[in-house]
Amino acid sequence: MEEMHYFKESQREEIPVPDFKDNITRKLLLQFLRDLCTWAQITPVTNVGIKKDAHNIYFLFRDFSFSEQDFWQTFGAYMVVLHSKWKIDIFGAELSSQETVELSINQQNEAFYAVQKTVSGSYADSIRSLCLRIRCANKEEVALMCLLWQSMDRQSGILVAEWDLREIFEREHIPWMQQNTCYCYGNISEDQKKQNYLEIVSFPQKVNLWLRFLENGVDYTEFEWLYSGILKQNLIDRTEWELAVYVALNQLSYTLKISELEFELYDGKGEHRYFSFDSEQNAQRVFLKLLFPLNV
Repeated sequence: MEEMHYFKESQREEIPVPDFKDNITRKLLLQFLRDLCTWAQITPVTNVGIKKDAHNIYFLFRDFSFSEQDFWQTFGAYMVVLHSKWKIDIFGAELSSQETVELSINQQNEAFYAVQKTVSGSYADSIRSLCLRIRCANKEEVALMCLLWQSMDRQSGILVAEWDLREIFEREHIPWMQQNTCYCYGNISEDQKKQNYLEIVSFPQKVNLWLRFLENGVDYTEFEWLYSGILKQNLIDRTEWELAVYVALNQLSYTLKISELEFELYDGKGEHRYFSFDSEQNAQRVFLKLLFPLNV
């Protein structure tokens, strides 16, 4: 963005250095982004730079206004700590004149300064919209950050990903749940109390969970959570889970025949499939409960 303008420094203020002794990992960067979403009450539009700008990630928070002082009071510590590993710049537009504003961290010896620059050199107190730019080391880091960001729920800080991300969770000091689950669940939140992970699972992931059961018969821990939610009558998005079953059956070319007195299920090869509510598999119980909520 600064390549598009010639900026003049309009404000420089020393900010305190936090007493932070933990490793500076992508977990901290994700926490910063999650807190920024909470502060702005907006889910940003994400974009990766192109050509010479390809090592940058942009997060655009549209249609909200903030003061420069409020931003630094809220996120100054994050910006200082993350500065040693990532260069992070903030861009916006002054509320009345609409000239472009840049906020960044500048380090001089052991001191850190919150720096504002504008096109005119005039100080901007109120800024509209926020475009955050993170400069990564290479395209591989950009791809990894995008993958982690897309896997994370913006409110809870829970990440739902395939198991091949487990090593990355460990490397980035992201706690993950060690159970027989279909997905690997990480959590960047400082509050590591038990979460309702099912609320975070996306619709495509719900469909994939049913596909894996129907194809391989694996009774994942998610089905235990599902069955418990049904019994306690507190299952969130039950209709979505029913639709996920329907989509999975159609993808596998299953044939379902249901009437008031009978139930028959045939797989894509035309072979009869049997499920029982007396099974020890929670997946079978949930499958039948979703199909027959009143009869089973």
